[in-house]
Amino acid sequence: MIKFKIKLVLLFIAIIGISGAVNAQDTIFARQALSQLCSPEFGGRGYVDNGDKIAAKYISKNFKQWGLKAFSDNYYQKFKFPINTINKVGDFVVNGNILTPATDYLIANASKSRSGKFKVQFVNDSLFVNDKNYHNNILKQDLSNVFLVFSDPVNKFRYNIKTKIGGLIFLHKEKVGYWHFGHAQLPVDYAIIDMVDSLLTSNVKEININFKSKFYPKYESQNVVGYVKGKLYPDSFIAITAHYDHMGKMGKEVYFPGANDNASGSVMMMNFAKYFASSNNQPDYSIVFIAFAGEEVGLLGSVHYARNPLFELNKIKILFNLDMVGTGSRGITVVNGSVIPEPINRLREINKKNNYLEKVKNRGESCNSDHCPFYKKGVPAYFIYTLGKEHIEYHTINDKAEVLPLTKYTELFSLLRDFIEESK
Repeated sequence: MIKFKIKLVLLFIAIIGISGAVNAQDTIFARQALSQLCSPEFGGRGYVDNGDKIAAKYISKNFKQWGLKAFSDNYYQKFKFPINTINKVGDFVVNGNILTPATDYLIANASKSRSGKFKVQFVNDSLFVNDKNYHNNILKQDLSNVFLVFSDPVNKFRYNIKTKIGGLIFLHKEKVGYWHFGHAQLPVDYAIIDMVDSLLTSNVKEININFKSKFYPKYESQNVVGYVKGKLYPDSFIAITAHYDHMGKMGKEVYFPGANDNASGSVMMMNFAKYFASSNNQPDYSIVFIAFAGEEVGLLGSVHYARNPLFELNKIKILFNLDMVGTGSRGITVVNGSVIPEPINRLREINKKNNYLEKVKNRGESCNSDHCPFYKKGVPAYFIYTLGKEHIEYHTINDKAEVLPLTKYTELFSLLRDFIEESK
């Protein structure tokens, strides 16, 4: 009897050990893939120096290695879109000081190239917005060699100045804010700079700035799509999606790693592909894995896919879009969870049974990630993101792989895995 009990204990320890090894292996893969996607070689997975193409090649290489099926000769779904990029950044000199790009200032992606010395003219924001005479008198001047300076970074005229002008500078308190692709598909004919207010005082009369932008009217990027065939319902799909693109590079030296947004979601999507591609884990339903490009520019990759699906969208039983899943100390939010509640109620039951996450919070409709184009086409599509303040970097150069905690990575993976494996 004692020997039997000892054997049971040893068996239990072995099972726990195997389970722990699987979880550790998932985390090891996640860390390795995260480091790769956020490395300088991938250049922020954007549209300077082919960062998006390098990332797509990495994802497709893994799909092939794991034996995922493709809908065509390769895993790519190519598409084109216009985009303006900041390709080269030289010195930005204020008061004899060379400023640090992405820390002291940002060059908006909608900007036109500028090189040389420019005068600066401080503007009364309130009068510029509300006083038509003041506004018109400012713009009647010869501003071709002038940067107008605004104290309020939120200004409705940011992209709407029609006068020939050197550029606009918007001042921020303490931090320069976050970088984005606002108006990058329809660039303006001047420069737009965001900078820390303490670096440009009212006594400064002149700046020296040098950078080059490049507009691509038809930049070619690609979604990456692979699938695992289901053993019981091969014509019915579960979709796991994530956008792999990020902000890329501002010039040749500065890049935005995009660890949480959205290397984290891309890595988890890949982790699921790796898991379900194993013959030991073949799912009942087919599972399609889609890595989108162009999300940061305006959901371009997912919009293109939803308009040009590689199989009928009505074959998608459910879609989980993973975007910014690198935290989790406070649980997760499920966008569309209150709109299509039944599957998420089941997700909550699984979570309660296993105590994976603090909470599974429902949210209503929001077209804020790549689930949206599918939802608009009638697909039961959800966007999942983690909650927690342990990592708050967003669209900055500090959203790095080495500081992203992946607090509840294993638990979220396990929750969705259980849901998929228990789906009937």
